[in-house]
Parts: sequence; C-alpha cells; structure tokens
Amino acid sequence: MAACSTLAHHLKNDPSTWPYGRFSINWKTSDGDLDAAAIGFGEATTGCFTEVAGQWYGDESGMATAEIPSSDKAEIRIADATVKAIVAIWNTDTTTTNEDALTVNDGINLGFDPVEEAAYVWTDDPNSRFASRASQSNLKGATEEALCRELTAEFKSNKTWNYTRWAVAVFDPYTGTRQFIGSGTCTP
Repeated sequence: MAACSTLAHHLKNDPSTWPYGRFSINWKTSDGDLDAAAIGFGEATTGCFTEVAGQWYGDESGMATAEIPSSDKAEIRIADATVKAIVAIWNTDTTTTNEDALTVNDGINLGFDPVEEAAYVWTDDPNSRFASRASQSNLKGATEEALCRELTAEFKSNKTWNYTRWAVAVFDPYTGTRQFIGSGTCTP
C-alpha cells in the first residue's frame, strides 16, 4: 500500500493530472511473472481504498505516514489532547479492568495520515502492558472513545479538519511487529 499512498499523495495535490479518476497499483514479483498482481486501488481525489464491506481499516502505509512528525498546529494540539484523554479513560476503568494505570510517558503515540484522513494511535508497549487480548480490547475502547470525541469536536469547529477515521496498533512481542487491533470511522 505504500505505492498506492505515494501515488495518492501526488494526485491529491492535482487530481486533474489523472483524468481517469480511479487507479490501480500492480506488482510483478519477478520478470518471469506473466501477470502483475493488483496490490492497491484508489481514486485521484480521495486516495487509496481501504474499506472492506463498507468498514474502513487502517494499514501499514497509513501508519508509516502517521509516524512522520507533524508541523500542523491543529494536529499537534489534537494529538496531545487525545493521548491525554486515552490515558484518562484507561485510568478511569482500572478498578473494573484490573489493569495498571497509565501515564502519558507509557509510549502511546498519535499521528495523522492526511491522504486517508485518519488518525493512527500506536504503542511499542515498552512495559508489555498490552500483550493480552483483554488489555488490547480495553486500549481499543479507550482509543475509540477519546479519538472520536476529539476528532468530532474538531471537525465541527474547524471547517478545514477532515480527519474522521482512526486506527490503533500495538507491538506484538511474538512477531516483533505492530498489529492493528482496531480501526473505524467516527461519525461527525
């Protein structure tokens, strides 16, 4: 999907350069391949398709884009407020979930992918807090609640704010990679 996101970034700045509207990214794994497999689809004006049966899903290319530090003041403000809200929601439920309390220094990060209009939350889980499915479910719930509240409020007050999608990923110590544990769309 990185190729799809790169092309979408270029086309979003000037979609009229691609009069066909939709595009696909095809890839051959070797010169001997007769057919190139499609690895991504999209539209010049809205970016790559990342929906399955109408449900949006975050992906690695969006996460890679979100990891690039932002200089946009609104993005920085929303990211800071949202991480603090995730921690606060998590800590409110610790008596019922039997989880240890979090702090803003526990490695929860937030960034934005402007092409997919999505906010990505991730943690490399330095203290192995999110290894269990229960902890991941609790983090997903806290993230969705905090993100949708912040994104929707900004969407209603700032007419240039387009972020309504979200995804959350945690580090999986067994695979050594991040795994997406949830994603969706907030209804403004």
